[in-house]
Amino acid sequence: MDYKGKYFSVVGDSISTLEGFIPEGYALYYDENTKKIAGIESEDDTWWGQIILRLGGRLLKNNSWSGSTVSYHAEFTPGSFAHLDSRMSLLGDGEKKPDVILIYMGVNDWASGTPIETWGCMEERQSFAGSYRIMLDLIKEHYPDAEVWCISPAISTLRGDPNFEFPYLLGGRHIREYADAIGKVAEEKGCIFVDANKNETLVDALDGIHPDKKGMATLADEILKARGIGA
Repeated sequence: MDYKGKYFSVVGDSISTLEGFIPEGYALYYDENTKKIAGIESEDDTWWGQIILRLGGRLLKNNSWSGSTVSYHAEFTPGSFAHLDSRMSLLGDGEKKPDVILIYMGVNDWASGTPIETWGCMEERQSFAGSYRIMLDLIKEHYPDAEVWCISPAISTLRGDPNFEFPYLLGGRHIREYADAIGKVAEEKGCIFVDANKNETLVDALDGIHPDKKGMATLADEILKARGIGA
């Protein structure tokens, strides 16, 4: 696809939020104070903003909610789950539909130890792969012509701490399990899997998870590299 002039929409969690760019009522991580600490001055300093800028596209909607998961968790904020139609139906703007949808989700599912697949009497929405399938089905229903990038979480480091060790087993499950699940479901649904989990350069982050300005640039580089597009 020639991305110049195309509309891009984003589905994400806290890593993709930015003050002034997410729906009203959604939880925000990169607020005015955190932006300053991270060195992020505008959307062009975010991972998604850099990708859109480099490809010559235009942002249509950013549907990112801090703390959100793809899967259902009873103790999490109602309405925040990415497998809900109330979120996936908001990626367009009136008659304008996204040409490309960038999905960067899974960090909070991993941190919560969400089961990868359903078992026993579980509902599909309670497993990571099951809820990811529901999310992609909704996207396909609303935006059948969109190119969908299913991006796996990248590995990050703590800014200024050379001794930081990434918690691969946070939540009791290895983050690679979630990356593999994203790849499997993306293939099933005819979407594009972008394996940023194999990033060669670690993403600088404020707390080991949330990128600063440098980390955002690295994340954008690694996503484009994994996508096979020159950064």
